[in-house]
Amino acid sequence: MDYRVLGPLEVSHDGAAVEVSGTRQLTVLALLLVEANRIVPVDRLVDGVWNETPPATSRSQIHICISSLRRQLSGGRDVVDTCAPGYRLRVADGELDLHAFEAHVATAHAAVADGVPRRAVTALRSALALWRGPALAGVGSQLLRRVAAALDDKRLAVHEECLELELAHGLGAPHELVGELTGLVAARPRRERLLALLMTALYRVGRQAEALEEYRKARARFIGELGIEPGEDLSALYQRILVHDPALSRPQAPRPAQVRSRGPRRLPADIVDFTGRRRSLERLLEVSEPHDGTAVPTVVVTGRGGVGKTTLAVHAGHRLTPEFPDGQLFARLSHDGVPEKPHDILGRFLRAYGFADQDIPDGMEERAETYRDHMADRRVLVVLDDAVSESQVFPLLPGTSLSRVIVTSRKPLAALPAAARVRLTPFTEGSALELAARIAGRARIDADRDAAVALNEACGYLPLALRLAAVRLASHPHWTVADMISRLDSGSGWLDDLEDQTGVHPAYAGLSGEARRLFRLLPLVEAADFASWVGAPLLDVSVARSEALLDELADADLVVVRPHVDGTRYWIPGWILAYARRRQAEEDEESLRKAFERLLGALLHLSERAHQVQGGHHLQLAGNGASRWELPSPLVERLIADSEGWYSRERSWVLTAVRQATTAGFAEHAWGLAMCTVTFAETAPTSGRRCATDRHVGFVPLPRAADTR
Repeated sequence: MDYRVLGPLEVSHDGAAVEVSGTRQLTVLALLLVEANRIVPVDRLVDGVWNETPPATSRSQIHICISSLRRQLSGGRDVVDTCAPGYRLRVADGELDLHAFEAHVATAHAAVADGVPRRAVTALRSALALWRGPALAGVGSQLLRRVAAALDDKRLAVHEECLELELAHGLGAPHELVGELTGLVAARPRRERLLALLMTALYRVGRQAEALEEYRKARARFIGELGIEPGEDLSALYQRILVHDPALSRPQAPRPAQVRSRGPRRLPADIVDFTGRRRSLERLLEVSEPHDGTAVPTVVVTGRGGVGKTTLAVHAGHRLTPEFPDGQLFARLSHDGVPEKPHDILGRFLRAYGFADQDIPDGMEERAETYRDHMADRRVLVVLDDAVSESQVFPLLPGTSLSRVIVTSRKPLAALPAAARVRLTPFTEGSALELAARIAGRARIDADRDAAVALNEACGYLPLALRLAAVRLASHPHWTVADMISRLDSGSGWLDDLEDQTGVHPAYAGLSGEARRLFRLLPLVEAADFASWVGAPLLDVSVARSEALLDELADADLVVVRPHVDGTRYWIPGWILAYARRRQAEEDEESLRKAFERLLGALLHLSERAHQVQGGHHLQLAGNGASRWELPSPLVERLIADSEGWYSRERSWVLTAVRQATTAGFAEHAWGLAMCTVTFAETAPTSGRRCATDRHVGFVPLPRAADTR
């Protein structure tokens, strides 16, 4: 979505205008936009719509307006949150022109502080170019007119600041500045700052008499209309023009080094397609100095490799830059799983502040003390990326609350005191589709949305995996999204990059031997997700041991936990599944076959019991020669207490297992599983339409499991 309030209120989606119908809806939308990403109380919305005479039903009518806006602004996602005591309109970076205006102005102020006026003027001109007329023109609410007047005043102040910089440093064409200022003074004849700038510009182009005349007209106007003399600054400028003050004839030379010595700015570049993470970003930005004024505010961002911790930290860092003018430091605390020494990082930080090598102590404690002493009265942002342990972080913390620290890690770092902790999980479907659309092209993703969702599943909704896949799509315009999925399953070079960057190799290597073997055997379970007991037949161990090993895999981010009302279930993203399949080469063929037979035996045992509970006939011939791997009776009873529900959950796996068993030569298992489905054939699956293949499962080709992940 794109919203514009710097002029008439406009909304568009993918370049097409979105018509917001109704005066009340427009007023409510305008009030939400000027407070975008902040909560607007219902009472303020009522005041904005009805001024001081709201009807008794005003609050319910506001709710109706919000519902209408949600439909009109959906664009595939709900952008209005209900948050007591009102509502909040979620606006992403780049969607609102007011935010872009404020960002340009902040950039300009930073450039002025750094003594780079040309860069400041460029940023201010970019900010002014966003305006299309008076703010919120056409919206008649009294409250909004006051808000719009404040925005217009801000625009004028920025315009004055820009012209002042151009005059002071000789950055604009003088004759063009005269024309621009003449129009502004005509519109705001009592604005003394504008008058001073016009007088200076006229004097610079050799029009001294006109400069003096502007003052005389202004003085007469002030006395006649207001009964006051012009201010001291304007009167002093008049005297300087009268005496031909040489300083007025030439602009100041830029003085980058003398204006202000700035601190180091070591943050990596931000990304233009930052997507999602709204609430997590808000938490990073909202952390403030503690009330006691002593502890350094620290935010710890955790999550698996590739989930976007560094991207979020860097993005937040750039947003926080104006609050920390004395510098922004960044250090990656591990490379390829090898931790960096705090001793070395401290040396880098001190050198960034101009310390010569001979002035940096050799010992770690002395370095940390020197670092804390130097940072004591400075406002600095420190981003510590991919920390391995708390012991790495402690020496790198500044000693006062003036600074702020953002730490990212794959580990919880529970012993590190933190003002806030943010645990990142994989993307939601909406964020995943949005990222793919931004990189590979929205039209391309929208053209085959089902395949795009399947690609999200295959990538485990992991931002890094999604980004790499989308980049591959963008670089191969002739590929469809479905082509990308097939390349994921068949193995591809980009998978190697993904595995390297997400730390899959060290995660696998760090497992116990039993957990590694279970990971290698899990691809035999061709199901969308699976219950915690499946590891028991695969390894020929107890169910309790299976659960412990799956927890170990989940802790290593090699399987994903999916809570379910009937017990924990697990899921393996497609790209990790491909890695597990390649690891199966470490298993000999006979051990794989035996593990698969035990798995089929356990599934057949459960299917038979569910078949019997459902009222099916006693199976005497079907699957009679197949081996069974019996699960504990209490577990079986719990699983099949709702036999129809159990079959609905496992139906796809059972049918796929029939095909697997047939292919592998386990005909008795295949026949037994197929016969167990007969009782359920007349019952439509609760999660989808009924399928006739339940009756003839042995004769109808079934999709490969990878096609449904």
